[in-house]
Amino acid sequence: MLKFAAYLSRSFLITWLTVVFGFLVLIGLLDSLANGADIVASGESFRGTFKYMGLRAPVIFDRIFVFTLVVAILLTYVKLIRQHELVALLGFGISATRQVLLLIPVVFGSALASITLIDYTMAPAVRALQAWGIGEYRVKNITPENPLWLEDSGAIVKATERESYETLANLEIFQRDEKGEVQAIIWADKGTYRGDGWLLSDVRRLEVAGANGEPREAETIDRPMIWTTSQTPTSIARLAAEPRDLSLAEMRNFMQPGNSGANPSFSYAFWHAHRLTRPLAAIILLIACAALMQRTGREDTGDRTLILGITLGFVFLIIDGAMATFAASGGIAVTPAIAMPLLAFGLLAAFLLTRTEAL
Repeated sequence: MLKFAAYLSRSFLITWLTVVFGFLVLIGLLDSLANGADIVASGESFRGTFKYMGLRAPVIFDRIFVFTLVVAILLTYVKLIRQHELVALLGFGISATRQVLLLIPVVFGSALASITLIDYTMAPAVRALQAWGIGEYRVKNITPENPLWLEDSGAIVKATERESYETLANLEIFQRDEKGEVQAIIWADKGTYRGDGWLLSDVRRLEVAGANGEPREAETIDRPMIWTTSQTPTSIARLAAEPRDLSLAEMRNFMQPGNSGANPSFSYAFWHAHRLTRPLAAIILLIACAALMQRTGREDTGDRTLILGITLGFVFLIIDGAMATFAASGGIAVTPAIAMPLLAFGLLAAFLLTRTEAL
């Protein structure tokens, strides 16, 4: 049995690594061509294409790695069918259920290795792309059209420009009391990070508390003013990123009450749970694909079931993506959004596997 497991695992790993490499090169090349003008304008010349592809690779891999696992599983079975090895496996008493059990360790390990690699590489790569300002990351930077809003120690802060890594511009700070009522508004043309906080320059302050409709004028603050906060240039870069582009530790931090900034805490909570459950999704899709590919006809090549399996993978991604959109926008709670696709496809996979065993 160990020899069968080793053979199936080796076949799957070789196929999966080949599929991943092919997808990354193809998508990365198309992506770099679409942003070629920005790359050239940045002064990176031809080498910038490879730099961009390298930085984008973790992001692309995060989006496609579950689908690459599905494709690799299906292609592994196509190989078994065409070489009549699936018949031999069944002849030795290795049913579809046992095949799944033999493949679970390598598929689960591949998914776990994938999310670990993504966790360590994607967040730094996204921050580098933000600093570079290529393509969509130029739009995602802090701009008047895309301001950064954050909550810090009860205050609401808005920044509409980032002049450098350690400098924010056009800051508005709404200081609130314990009930959430605004007590004062501070405007600053610039905030420069120092080790103990952000040094604000050209500051104006308007006291709102107790005004009762009374018109008041903002007071110009001549003395240096420090915005004391836990936010650093690095955390600001994290806030400017999409929640799913962060590491698990960063997501956990922004999930805490009072720490969620540019996005609500439930958005970070969803993507945190989503990434952790991808190995489970891979196992469910393995069961479904293995059950579909039990074809032992003399002239069977597995082509039709390959197309059916790829379609099944696409359907899962579409439903999972729809749940992600609803959950990240607050339209549905995190737990149902994560559980519904897994439960639906888990039941489908169990039905297909049971039906295969009954034949």
